[in-house]
Amino acid sequence: MKDALLLNRTAGETRVALLEDGRVHAFYIERARDRGVVGNVYVGRVVRVLPGMQAAFLDVGAERSVFLYVGDIVTPKEPETDRFEPFRAPEPEADPDAEETVGVVPMQRPTFLPEPPDPTTEPALAGGPTVADAPLPRSRAPQRIEQLLRTGQEVVVQVSKAAMGTKGARVTTQLSLPGRFLVHLAHADHVGVSRRITDEDERERLRTLVEELRAPGEGFIVRTACEGRTREELAADVQYLRELHRGIEARTRSTKAPALIHEDLDLCLRSVRDLMSDRVARIVVDHPTDHQRVATLLDRFLPRYRDRLEYWDGADPLFQSTGVENRLRQALERKVPLPSGGHIVIDSTEALTAIDVNSGRYVGSRDLEATTLRVNLEAARVVVDALRVRDIGGLIVIDFIDMEQLDNRERVYQELVTALEGDRARTQVLPISEFGLVEMTRRRVREDLGRYLLSACDACAGTGRVKSIETVAYEVLREIGTTGGSHAGGVLRVRCAPEVANRLTTQEAAAITTLQRGLGVTIDVQSEPGWPRTRYSMSTPGRREASS
Repeated sequence: MKDALLLNRTAGETRVALLEDGRVHAFYIERARDRGVVGNVYVGRVVRVLPGMQAAFLDVGAERSVFLYVGDIVTPKEPETDRFEPFRAPEPEADPDAEETVGVVPMQRPTFLPEPPDPTTEPALAGGPTVADAPLPRSRAPQRIEQLLRTGQEVVVQVSKAAMGTKGARVTTQLSLPGRFLVHLAHADHVGVSRRITDEDERERLRTLVEELRAPGEGFIVRTACEGRTREELAADVQYLRELHRGIEARTRSTKAPALIHEDLDLCLRSVRDLMSDRVARIVVDHPTDHQRVATLLDRFLPRYRDRLEYWDGADPLFQSTGVENRLRQALERKVPLPSGGHIVIDSTEALTAIDVNSGRYVGSRDLEATTLRVNLEAARVVVDALRVRDIGGLIVIDFIDMEQLDNRERVYQELVTALEGDRARTQVLPISEFGLVEMTRRRVREDLGRYLLSACDACAGTGRVKSIETVAYEVLREIGTTGGSHAGGVLRVRCAPEVANRLTTQEAAAITTLQRGLGVTIDVQSEPGWPRTRYSMSTPGRREASS
């Protein structure tokens, strides 16, 4: 399988993999009970102003207060009201040609699309990604936070970065709304073009078209997907975004804080909207409801890609058949092998992610410098692949093996920079230091894959990590779906750790019932005290037990 977009759902968990040249280029996961909030728009109430931090905390109705920094406030307070209106912002200072970033702009769920699971029964929390072509625009606030906000004031904000660890979500008063081809910046009076559109004639053509279509005081950013599009396509996108913005303004005027007034699409539809391109030859979906929802989205907004949509009904699960499942297992490992026999070790802390490069069993055939150069060149490519798939962000330090020759250091540095050109997240990289270290930053708007899928180990007080109860429960459900058919008409006994068994029989009871009906088998979940969380087994009375 070459370039493809794969969408998998297991009960309340949705997973998306983007394949490029047959390899996993990006991976996203969202669970219905903790759906991402990045891109959502809220009416919040200021609960605390901190002059010493030049920031404020707001109550938006979420579990934790959100964080608003003074630099993310783009308009002054209207004197005649206690509500902060963000729709008359000055021209943003953001680089209009910034590279694509993850999780920065919202889009309202169109009413014609089938609804995802009911949010009243599966509440949405932080963590879901979106993809766009430019970061949230920001302008400098000449005043101090205490001059702009006061306790009890209502403020309209948009989530720009999800909650991570003990930190609440970060918000901004500058609202950005994406269409398929454009990002709408209300009253920004600015047109920018994605840097990923490299043809100067095409850049100028698109800029001219958008300038003609936009109203005075209205801003747009031209997304990468806009390349080659017609005036009619852009005009339709502009009209849709204007109507979307007017709807948000209307809800803002009639809603009291704290409240959600605009919610982004769920991961299934968001991934198709943002990741689909001419390079992607196939969109493969393994859930019938999601398949229909994606088809509706394509028919309405992306008809040229409609014939690329496929429904997966293979004997083996989609991710297993395409090799994605194995790649994801590797993405949770601390140690990653290199083709030569060397390896890298990835360790994450609160402050940064440290990556160590080791030659391992590789001894080379000529001299130490040549051996070191080869391992480091391989590591540069593998490191970028790991950062992208695991979605690691923040400060990153890479410890390459020491090299004596300056030109070899430069070769490794350039290899790293070249590999990062295919990364959608914004990065900054410093040259290799005298100690063989590379310091870099990668834009982070959500928890990385490891922190999302793994939880602190109870046995070692957090010094190690194991799969979470939810992750193991979904693995069990997938295993039942794969092997349960061979036990049709009988009883499938599932033995697992008590916490996993409790999860399966309570929160995932509906999924168990659905599997029983679909497979024609009775599923008996048994708790095994003393079993580690990741251990489980399946058997039919009278047959040999299979365990994991």
